[in-house]
Amino acid sequence: MNKNKSLEDYLVKPGEQSPFANLLVDLAFKKAFDPDKPTSRENLVNLLNDLLAPQLKRPIKNVWTRNVAKNLSGSRASRTAIFDLHCEDDAGELIEIEVQIRKLDNFLKRLAFYASEMVANQAELGIGWKFDIKPTYVIAITRHRMFEDERIVHRATVTDLETKEKFMDSFNFTVVELAKVPFFIESKSDSLSKWLFFFRYLSRLRELPAELGERKFKQLTESSKVSKFSKEEFEAYQKMFHAEWDHNALKNSFFEEFADDINAKVEERAREIAKRMIADGKLSNEEIATYSGLSVEDVVVLRSQAEA
Repeated sequence: MNKNKSLEDYLVKPGEQSPFANLLVDLAFKKAFDPDKPTSRENLVNLLNDLLAPQLKRPIKNVWTRNVAKNLSGSRASRTAIFDLHCEDDAGELIEIEVQIRKLDNFLKRLAFYASEMVANQAELGIGWKFDIKPTYVIAITRHRMFEDERIVHRATVTDLETKEKFMDSFNFTVVELAKVPFFIESKSDSLSKWLFFFRYLSRLRELPAELGERKFKQLTESSKVSKFSKEEFEAYQKMFHAEWDHNALKNSFFEEFADDINAKVEERAREIAKRMIADGKLSNEEIATYSGLSVEDVVVLRSQAEA
């Protein structure tokens, strides 16, 4: 691989298709990080350890699918996780992890609900259970902005308000906002930065950049190739991509992407309405501001321009 290439050289050209799947489509994510197959299980362990490094006491060594048949809410809609996982660290301790890759209404409250379900589902029947609750982690990866600041990863847990120390390890949250990830990576970048770049831009690349030449990313890239999908998997992937991803992107991102143009059109229309009201001469500045949506100051300026 030519290390003198710029990152732009790795992008697909207009009209070209990337050989890599979009990992934020359910099927592609599950195939790349399947906890029940050796290679994809290794991909998942690598991801969890790098993503949760500041939050974990010890590194994760093994993962397997958690049985979520017991749903205390009684609502099938409450189970929207991509993965519900049992995880074992290198000391043999268990933790529970749930992975989300969707933007949902009441986003943060949903994360609290999912964590609460994971804790409640650990309860055992009978009187012998001693509330031996394992730490839970809810990971949410979204392409949308959720917070006003520029931090890409937000981490939260239950802390003592005075000492700021962790009060308990039962609830832990990690939210990743891919919309904030820049198109920039270096070989010396930390592992988390490389993962974030990988997630946001993989499906727009022709090949893996030299900056992501580590074994774990090469292995994951192979798992993410569309050519590795069976005919049935590819058809299901396309259906999910167009029916879910494109629809949600349009619904949730249209106003974000075109906010400036939309706001300009709205303001232009409001000014036209205000000008007509001013010309009519029947309403005060305050009334025109109320009906048009402009500020009183803007109406005053428009009136002075009309009278000049």
